[in-house]
Amino acid sequence: MADWLTKEQRSRNMSAIRSSGTVTERRLGEVIRDAFPRRKVVEHPDLPGKPDYYLPGLRLVVFADGCFWHGCAQHGHIPEANREYWEAKLQRNRRRDRHVTRQLRASGLCVVRVWHHEMKASPVRVASKLRRASG
Repeated sequence: MADWLTKEQRSRNMSAIRSSGTVTERRLGEVIRDAFPRRKVVEHPDLPGKPDYYLPGLRLVVFADGCFWHGCAQHGHIPEANREYWEAKLQRNRRRDRHVTRQLRASGLCVVRVWHHEMKASPVRVASKLRRASG
């Protein structure tokens, strides 16, 4: 199926999609600060994979993963328009995420990936997940 938008419209649409500062990411930051009120929280640290948050005292790295862009098994989907492109793109994203997670863990960091739907459903459970991961 051909794209129903012109190239210019599609480009404008895609450029409006934020890669950082999303609502989910901001809410996750609030949850982290509430769960670890006395800990230093670094936003967008200079670490492999560009994590959203890093708590250096706990060596905890946190990513806010969108269900579409990171291929959530529950909510991710592949658009019918330009399907081959999207299958390859989303597969590369998932492969990159696995590689980055392994790389960070190999350097002694604890990595937590929080799905958009987890934040939406229960920030309290996300806080609990983060506390468990921090040891």
